[in-house]
Amino acid sequence: MLTVINEETDRLDRLVGEATEMAQLDAHKVELHLAPVDIATVIDSAVEESRTVLGQHPLEVRVPGSLPKVRVDSDRIAEVLKQLLENAAKYSPPASPITITAELRANRIVTSVTDHGPGIDDFEQSLVFDKFYRGRDQRYSVQGTGMGLAIAKAIVEAHNGVVSVTSQLGRGSVFSFELPIA
Repeated sequence: MLTVINEETDRLDRLVGEATEMAQLDAHKVELHLAPVDIATVIDSAVEESRTVLGQHPLEVRVPGSLPKVRVDSDRIAEVLKQLLENAAKYSPPASPITITAELRANRIVTSVTDHGPGIDDFEQSLVFDKFYRGRDQRYSVQGTGMGLAIAKAIVEAHNGVVSVTSQLGRGSVFSFELPIA
């Protein structure tokens, strides 16, 4: 019983924390500490903090060294990447690869996390960034609050960026976000 109580307390604590963060982001009450940084540095930080969540998933990181810097709050953008990595690990079969890429497109750095999970149908792709939305087929099999992607979207948009998803059923998903260069 103590284990169940402990797990449920942790779950409730996470829900309250995410709800608070979402409310602050919605109200534009989050102070960003912007500085020019290499996206590779932010990716490395997020990967290091996500090692436990990634478990047995092989991780490939493809980031050219010649990318210009982005002007971001590196902790917040690392939070976005950690959320995308956590989702990729949760919704993909064990030991399936996860890939992170970054590239320059126009005057923006596009960072993507690719998984080989079940994919998301077209209708649900339009909903995955909504608060509290959880996929129809994974609602009961995968733990979560349905707030992670909504928080990630709000953080990216606070940086004048854009977040998106491309997915094919049975093949996997690519979650991407674009940030303006510094």
